Amino acid sequence: MISMFTLAIIIMVLAIIPCIYRIIKGPTIPDRVIALDAMTTVIVVMLGVYSFDQGSVFFMDVALVLSIIAFVGTVTIAKYLDEGVVL
Repeated sequence: MISMFTLAIIIMVLAIIPCIYRIIKGPTIPDRVIALDAMTTVIVVMLGVYSFDQGSVFFMDVALVLSIIAFVGTVTIAKYLDEGVVL
């Protein structure tokens, strides 16, 4: 019998596959940025599920830092693509 944790991880790995495809084959840079942000979101959720399964809060700290870095990176790239300069 497959556990709920294993099923959740399998579904999230399957959700990452289209993101990787769009990062590699994305026709435009904004497509790649959005795919990278979506992939980061899935990874953060995977860390949350793993943290819950293991009963450890350490992985939640990692997920929080990763989500903050992803947000700042996405906003910075969006500003650069819109204005051509980041100040």
